[in-house]
Amino acid sequence: MIPLSNMRTALFMSSLPLAIQLSTSLLLILLPLLVIELGLVVFSLVDLFKPERRVIGDNKLVWALIIVLVGTIGPVVYLLAGRKQN
Repeated sequence: MIPLSNMRTALFMSSLPLAIQLSTSLLLILLPLLVIELGLVVFSLVDLFKPERRVIGDNKLVWALIIVLVGTIGPVVYLLAGRKQN
């Protein structure tokens, strides 16, 4: 009979390549999404702090917090509804 500690080690070692493969696949999927997210946040903040930019509610600090803290939806809401048209 195989000791329990050896079974755990064998089980861990046999699943390790699969775990590495899954984490690599997951990283390849998530990396472009993270780059898009970061790009949206940066673009929104740069647009927000342009001197000529006017926003709904006239409070750029609140919009900056929404962009940074609300995740992907924050920059999208700002770009679609937060800006006043000149």
